Amino acid sequence: MVMVKSIFKGVLCAVVATLLFVLGFALIVQLAGIDNRVISPVMQIVKVICIFVAVLIALKPARSKGWLYGALVGLLYMVLTFLIFSMIDGRFNLGINALSDLLFQTLAGLVSGVILRLRNKDVEVA
Repeated sequence: MVMVKSIFKGVLCAVVATLLFVLGFALIVQLAGIDNRVISPVMQIVKVICIFVAVLIALKPARSKGWLYGALVGLLYMVLTFLIFSMIDGRFNLGINALSDLLFQTLAGLVSGVILRLRNKDVEVA
């Protein structure tokens, strides 16, 4: 139960941070006239940072299995952000981009979990 609670806490913080960033960034894009080609790379960086922070929060009570916590955080984060942004957009597009996002964000969470567990040397990685 502690694992589920910590994962949801981390993911919820990351989703809220992402939404706030997207709102602010959208305003900057509109006001500054930033090229649309900049949006996608910036969003990928934001997603990775938010997933890393979410894994950091989720791993607080964990003594092991950082990779599992991380992968679950990345997966849940992707599903929630996909649903939220699809509702905002008014359409659900389950194409190759959604699948690649799913894989990328799950992997970002997994790698974050491994890095954060390795950083804490008194905790077993497996």
